[in-house]
Amino acid sequence: MPDNITFTLGWSDIDRGLLPEGTSDPGTEGYRRSVSEYLQKQYESSGAKVRIIFDDAARAVTVTLTDAGSLGDIERRATEAMKRGDGKTAVPLLLGLVAKYPTDPKHLYNLGMLYSGSPDAAAHYLEQAIAVDPTHTNATVALGVAHARAGRLDDAITTLTKALTLDPDNPLAHQNLGACLLKRGDFDQAEKHLRASLQSDPTNMQSRLGLGQTLESQERYPEADEIYQAIITAAGHSEIGAHAKEGRTRIAHALLRRAGGERPDVVMYCLCAPERFKGMTKEEVAGIGREIAILGMKGLDINDPARKYTLKSLPGSFSGLHLLSLMYVAFQKMSPGTDVGVDISREYAHAVAMLDGR
Repeated sequence: MPDNITFTLGWSDIDRGLLPEGTSDPGTEGYRRSVSEYLQKQYESSGAKVRIIFDDAARAVTVTLTDAGSLGDIERRATEAMKRGDGKTAVPLLLGLVAKYPTDPKHLYNLGMLYSGSPDAAAHYLEQAIAVDPTHTNATVALGVAHARAGRLDDAITTLTKALTLDPDNPLAHQNLGACLLKRGDFDQAEKHLRASLQSDPTNMQSRLGLGQTLESQERYPEADEIYQAIITAAGHSEIGAHAKEGRTRIAHALLRRAGGERPDVVMYCLCAPERFKGMTKEEVAGIGREIAILGMKGLDINDPARKYTLKSLPGSFSGLHLLSLMYVAFQKMSPGTDVGVDISREYAHAVAMLDGR
């Protein structure tokens, strides 16, 4: 094993949040001092002597470890940092490990994962890991994801397809390949892979959302809406839940417009809304709009004429389409042009024209 280990960190590799306040401006003397102290602390506990050289022109720091001996402690601390999600602390530790063990795919793979927010850097290390171990399925899947994030869709599809030759049942490979195929518009193949992902891992919400979006893209609205509703039930307040709610809104809009032309029932609801709001303050009208919007987060069934909804702020029972119309009018009163997710602007304009003509 070599006595000396040398590697280079770009300024972007060093989390400025780890440095003392007032010393994080690259190129300053305070920055050099703080970075030196930070890196010394990372390595000296493992018995290594640390030499640090700054290159302001290259915006980089070169680190040389002398008499590093066993790097088991560094590896342990890198693993602990990754487990707690502290990638910025783990990166310099792993770079040291890669410098000493350049053919260990584990460290290359971990670096690739830590650079997931920088797809090109991630691909650099993941490609090295695969070159060392062509059967490294996880690195191959991660490389496909890195290609997709960088907009290299064809490379992503090729790489993820290769991952499935290594592990035909890998749910993440199927999930990400399905997402790429959906983006390319190959809906049949996207559905095939997303369903395969769910067969291997029924709890995979990303695959479930992707399947819903694939079915929606094929205008298989009842199937897609059923999936979106299940996602909202399981993960309503998460980012995935929010995407499912947006999907239900898109479906509602599509179904509303499927027949074409103007909806006379919506015109009538908009026409009658001012009478419902008569005598109310602007804040009370806004409150009605907000209450309906909150109710709509769970999904309003605007295609069922049954009056199955009630409000705290307004007496009576309402259909989903009636509530949507009331919400639209309420928000237009408060802030004209507000996007409520479903466009009934034509019906609203018709109703306003009829009211103005009275």
